[in-house]
Amino acid sequence: MKNKKKDLYYYLNLPWTYTVELDKDNKGKKIYIVSVNELSGIKTDAYTLDEAMENIKEPMEAMFELYMEMGKEIPEPIDQEKFKGEISYHTSSSRHYLLAKAAQKRKVSVNKLLDELIDSNLKNK
Repeated sequence: MKNKKKDLYYYLNLPWTYTVELDKDNKGKKIYIVSVNELSGIKTDAYTLDEAMENIKEPMEAMFELYMEMGKEIPEPIDQEKFKGEISYHTSSSRHYLLAKAAQKRKVSVNKLLDELIDSNLKNK
């Protein structure tokens, strides 16, 4: 099987994920701010979400072209399909005890408690 050449078209069509924030401009008009989660610093804004999603392509394209010209590696989105949701986690017996105690108090499993704690922490980042 031939290695697929990674050109501009390849990178522009990867399954990037975006964060959309709603803000107001200096006149109080609603504005959408879009950033690419996997590409630090790639961000744009517009008065409509459609326009912002269209506008984000330009800085992405510029970054890809610059990185390719410089021979730098372009970060790619993680393929969520490759993750099964199974993580082996080893800890001390005292931490395990504290987790079990907290889970019992909340009337949830230790796994559910770990999910809640991780979700809470990830949302604060």
